[in-house]
Amino acid sequence: MEGNLDKNYNLKGISERNNTLKKKQDPRETAQYIADLVLELRNMAKSADHKTLQGLLEVSFYEAFSAANRVEIPPEEIDKLRELSKASVA
Repeated sequence: MEGNLDKNYNLKGISERNNTLKKKQDPRETAQYIADLVLELRNMAKSADHKTLQGLLEVSFYEAFSAANRVEIPPEEIDKLRELSKASVA
C-alpha cells in the first residue's frame, strides 16, 4: 500500500509541475526544467553504472542546457561581425 502512495505522490508532483509549465509557456524555462530532470536521471544512471544510458542522458542534458541558455545576437551585431570578418581577410 505504501508503494502505491509513493507512486501517487510522485505522479501528483509531476502533474503539478506540468501544470506550472503550461502556465509559463517560456521555452527557455521549459528547457532548463528538462535539463534539470535529465541531469538527475544521468546521475542515477552513473551511480548504477549504466554507461550507455549515462552517455545518452548526458547528450540530452547538453542539448536542453544549450536551448535554455541560447544567446541570440541582434541582427545589427551580426552585420558588424560580417564586416569585421571581411576586413580581417583582406
